[in-house]
Amino acid sequence: MNSDHDQLYDESRDQRPFANGTEGYGWFAANCETCIHDRPARHGDEGNGCPLIVLALVGRTPAQWLDGPRDENGRYSIASQYTCTEYRHEDDGPADPRPIPTPPGQGELFARDGFEGHRMLTAVPESDAARA
Repeated sequence: MNSDHDQLYDESRDQRPFANGTEGYGWFAANCETCIHDRPARHGDEGNGCPLIVLALVGRTPAQWLDGPRDENGRYSIASQYTCTEYRHEDDGPADPRPIPTPPGQGELFARDGFEGHRMLTAVPESDAARA
């Protein structure tokens, strides 16, 4: 994960990610409690915890947190309010293997150099998805 706090701050949205502490700590418990990036903080090394949590605690929404699923009335569950693009389960290890192997039977259109470590997941607004 990018550890440059200034860059993460600049990329973040100037809005509170959670309505209250119950919502925030509920989301942290459902997501951050098993993420490799916050493992040091859970083991007493708070200075090396996830910088995205720090952003949320100072009232900014990290760009890495994409809006989770909503029902037809815009409601969501606390646990799935956001999807963190940096989430890695602590049992999966610190990172994806390098270089990322090409799956068997999959062709490659272009070299993957320079794209490894980036997730290309983007949320499609419902209005755009309906037009497609």
